[in-house]
Amino acid sequence: MTEVKRLELLGEKTLHQMVNPELLAYCPSMDLIALGSTDQQVLIYRLNGQRVYGAAQKVNTLRVEKISWKPNGQLLAIAWSDGSVRLVGAESTKVVHHFSATSDDQDFSGITCMSWSSNTIGRKVANKASKLVPNTLKNIFGNGLELSTGKDVLDLPRDLALLDIEPSLPKLSVLPAGGTSDEVFSSRSSLDALFRPFDPEDNEMADVMVVGTKEGNIHLSIYDSFVVGSFKAPVIVHRRPAYLVSHASHKLYSTHALLMKTTESEESIYFVPMDLRFLSASSEYLSILASRSTALENLLRYINQIRSLMLAEWKSTQELPSRFLRNVNETLAEQDSRDIVQALYHSVATGHTFPVVREWLVDELTERGHKRWDKAVVSGLENLRRLVHENMLPALDRCSVILSRLNGIAKFQGPNSSLGFTSAQITSIMDTVASLHLVSAKILLQVVDELELFASFSSWLRHEIDRLASDGSSSQNDDNGDKEASIDHGKVLLYIQTVMTNSPLAAFIGEVTLEDYQNESAHIGKGIQVFDLLTRQLEKQEQGLKYRKTLPQVEFLFKYLRNQAAAIFTQIADAEKSNVLFGRASELGMAHKDVPVDMKMNIIVSITMILRSAAN
Repeated sequence: MTEVKRLELLGEKTLHQMVNPELLAYCPSMDLIALGSTDQQVLIYRLNGQRVYGAAQKVNTLRVEKISWKPNGQLLAIAWSDGSVRLVGAESTKVVHHFSATSDDQDFSGITCMSWSSNTIGRKVANKASKLVPNTLKNIFGNGLELSTGKDVLDLPRDLALLDIEPSLPKLSVLPAGGTSDEVFSSRSSLDALFRPFDPEDNEMADVMVVGTKEGNIHLSIYDSFVVGSFKAPVIVHRRPAYLVSHASHKLYSTHALLMKTTESEESIYFVPMDLRFLSASSEYLSILASRSTALENLLRYINQIRSLMLAEWKSTQELPSRFLRNVNETLAEQDSRDIVQALYHSVATGHTFPVVREWLVDELTERGHKRWDKAVVSGLENLRRLVHENMLPALDRCSVILSRLNGIAKFQGPNSSLGFTSAQITSIMDTVASLHLVSAKILLQVVDELELFASFSSWLRHEIDRLASDGSSSQNDDNGDKEASIDHGKVLLYIQTVMTNSPLAAFIGEVTLEDYQNESAHIGKGIQVFDLLTRQLEKQEQGLKYRKTLPQVEFLFKYLRNQAAAIFTQIADAEKSNVLFGRASELGMAHKDVPVDMKMNIIVSITMILRSAAN
């Protein structure tokens, strides 16, 4: 009688929450266990029982429906009852990626299956599959001829395509909290997890995620968050779609196995093969295309966060000073035929202060108001300078590197290439990135100038408040004279005249209405190069001539860039989606209620040997 082998107990842990037995996922590569509790939390533990972290939704009404580890253990996918799938890091609760397994125009009642697997790409499949046959058999069938040792043939174009300078670039800086709700950029660990450099070893493998819904839809994505598309159920019984309950695959083959269940009272189980032909028959650059497209999409999220923070900092430099100036302008409009710019310019140039301005400086603005003004402008401009110099420009440089790689691949593909985009489209996106880079450089130069000019203006304003509030003693007059001598009045006049109420930064940072965006996009869509048009408009703006005011806005250029990139992503996804084929469904029998279902795919090597004997 065969002795029953007992499993070794590695660890035991008593939890405070009840665990849903259907929400249990083990990661062999990281030795981590993910558990879904009945209070809708996802808890991560090590095998020794040590808790790593817990993840929960901010909206308490949502339920955890499925959890699955990425094959290498770097990410954990959590599917929620609203159809959203969030990918979190193995060591952090920050959401690295998120997408929806259903669209707004589709009915949704729940996720029934979520699986994450790895597949070999393209010609590597044949190479690796050949290793299943022993070398001795190769020698037998090869009549003793020396065969390939299995090593990859040297391929210069491929090796050049795999060259990557991104690891040599400085890491992107962490963004301060605020702006949009995308908080993944506010910590070093989540930022590093999001922007991992491309590993040449990943060129042979593709991570595939399959998500099935109760309505029978099958959502397919690769490389973490690159969405290939959604597919209708391949099995329809009595006009009702079957839904996915289990998925299996083998890394050497592009055909995946789907197990689907009908929704009838007598549930039936169907086996459906799904062939991902884009893994085996598509370009060998699939891994670069999908991974770099995902990286570009993440960079656009990062740039959008920067844009939001830049707008917030810009508003902080304008709101308080505008309120101070608006009050005195109203008083000046009632009593005199001048505004605050003319009045302050007069004070700097002549040393004489109008009574209304004197009263405003001494009684309303005062020393306390000046400190608030100074802090608001200086801190806002310094933060703006930091965002542009440390965040925006490096992110745009990375965009240029990625687009350059995609452009190089597109240039050297044949006419029958299934990439999904052309070199001309990538060149157009690079033109928009260059435009955004030019505007960012203009902003940086202007911020540096404004900081210098405001420092002189702030010193003069504080001196003026002290002088007007003083009792006129000789000692105070001497001190005021020394302070005034250190002030650069030319910069004070320049700030009052050109920056104080109408900063040149307003030409670049602001909010763009939908109508303005559509009008400017339609104008560019006539075949005009964005960078050339922007250069001409900036020249007109510097000369004081009429120019297209929407074009230099960071918000417009970013939205235009995002829409261009989205079109490329869609074309790549459509090219891959057209290479997904479902085979004929096979009915396996009736389903049993409350019985666990699992499926695995293995390789069976069958070798038939025919030995021929020859007469001596």
